[in-house]
Amino acid sequence: MTEHWNAIRRHWQLLGSPLRPPPEVVEAYNRELDLARSHVVMFGVTPELAGLGARMTAVDESADMIAGIWPGDTESRKAVRGDWFDLPFDEASVEALIGDGCLSVIGAADLRRRLFASIARALSADGRAGIRLYASPETRDEPQDVRTLALAGGVSTFHELKWRVAMTAIAGAPDYVIPVTGILEQFEAMFPDRDELSTCTGWELPVIGTIDVYRNSSVIYNFAPVSALVEEAKVFFDDVDVASTGTYGLAERCPLLVLRAPKRRD
Repeated sequence: MTEHWNAIRRHWQLLGSPLRPPPEVVEAYNRELDLARSHVVMFGVTPELAGLGARMTAVDESADMIAGIWPGDTESRKAVRGDWFDLPFDEASVEALIGDGCLSVIGAADLRRRLFASIARALSADGRAGIRLYASPETRDEPQDVRTLALAGGVSTFHELKWRVAMTAIAGAPDYVIPVTGILEQFEAMFPDRDELSTCTGWELPVIGTIDVYRNSSVIYNFAPVSALVEEAKVFFDDVDVASTGTYGLAERCPLLVLRAPKRRD
């Protein structure tokens, strides 16, 4: 997994929306969670979100990601190495917690439940969390339809296409998981001619080539639909909501899962 994230770090400047959150997403976190006066804990080191809150602590297991992606510590923000499943904070001490796509990159349902449990343990009684999703539609797209849409110029970025391709490849997989090598295989089956894709869309070949970081990777992603994630979250939170994050390409599949009032068990 370390090599997978190092490869992504090396290609970071070639990535775009929806993988990297556009300004609309930053506004959605603020709007839905009222972060201005809070100490915010963030899963990962997403630079576009580093300015949220009065203070921020970003938690990432990878020293290389912190060194390569984090925009730098200041008096009001810092990044620390840590485990999302065992956060380095006292129980019920976190005012606000955010994560961008973090539920998709951890794999199957048992790990999603562990992450929800970790968030619930950390949040204070009036704390709140917002996780932007990468969620499959309830009805799967047909690969040919996605190919036609892309070649007709109907997809905003290559990174939107990459998620659309991934979501066609789920095909009833348990827990909605897919090895990232499977995303690459599906892409190569749907778009065997990268020059054609580049010509039709205007996307540069190095940007299209960012998908090659999936080659030989052992990492597993998941693209569970919103309905499944809401039901999983309700086990741990009394208040679960879903909010729009804007109108950018694929925004309808990238809503904010808003979590409040963790369930406390004696």
